[in-house]
Amino acid sequence: MNTCVVLMSTYNGEKYLEEQINRILAKTDVDFRLLVRDDNSSDGTVAILRRYENHPRFQWYGGENLGCAKSFMDLLYSAPDADFYAFSDQDDIWYPNKISSAIYLLRQ
Repeated sequence: MNTCVVLMSTYNGEKYLEEQINRILAKTDVDFRLLVRDDNSSDGTVAILRRYENHPRFQWYGGENLGCAKSFMDLLYSAPDADFYAFSDQDDIWYPNKISSAIYLLRQ
């Protein structure tokens, strides 16, 4: 099975974050990990991230505010090896087969 690391940068995203994390972690058709970097949020984002710390497919870390592009680059440099990488915003809406469909199309 192909492996995928989903990279998500967060910044003051408490409004939509939990819903997006739940959508990603509900995926069962692909071997993936969700790696989140918090860009020094000042709202309830970190508290939400802490609630997922024990999930086997979830990992997060925080850092200074780098801005969106640099935060994603930091994530990419910190990510474990995988066959594929996906980028997610904290307020995206992912459909159930997003990762597997993307991998299928890339394999074509």
